[in-house]
Amino acid sequence: MVKDNIIALHQKNIADGAASLFINKGFTATSINDISKLAGYSRRTIYKYFESKEEILYYLIIEGLEYLIQSIEEGFCSCKSFISRYEHYCECMLYFYENYPISAQSVDQFQSKAYLNITPSVERIFTLGENINDILALWIKEGKEEGVLEESLETLPTVYILSSNIHALLKLITTKGSYILTYLQMTKEEFLSHGYTMNLKSILK
Repeated sequence: MVKDNIIALHQKNIADGAASLFINKGFTATSINDISKLAGYSRRTIYKYFESKEEILYYLIIEGLEYLIQSIEEGFCSCKSFISRYEHYCECMLYFYENYPISAQSVDQFQSKAYLNITPSVERIFTLGENINDILALWIKEGKEEGVLEESLETLPTVYILSSNIHALLKLITTKGSYILTYLQMTKEEFLSHGYTMNLKSILK
């Protein structure tokens, strides 16, 4: 147990150092040497904890997705109405984008297994994504039972479209927020609230 905790600590330190480099330089431009210098670990030690630079990226993606699934589950347990759960989901997604940017920015790469080298980490990423979709699918079904959604609404397509729209909204505010907010003379909160409301209205009765 102690050994596992030590391993987890070193992996976390290395990954945190890599994350800042991936954000500032980009994944491709970042080398193991760069990570070694910033994180304070030798190349040999880094390879002791991660087989490759890709595995460090996967670690960061998994870290973000694990936060996301836990926070969604916790909130959905305490929020009882469809609307309050939607508001909580939006809050979780915003926190995900702001605090786990590497995970949020990289998750789109995992839409198909066809072009990926399938490692245990990659499998874990797909599993977490499927788990999140399962939670959202149950939420949509409960919305139908609650009477706020049309019974004819197809569950899984709705999950994919709804979550994709929120991803796109947050990606937009992340990449072009300064220009958009200045042009529209809106705050970030006002813009996101407007987007969330439009998204929600598209599925309500």
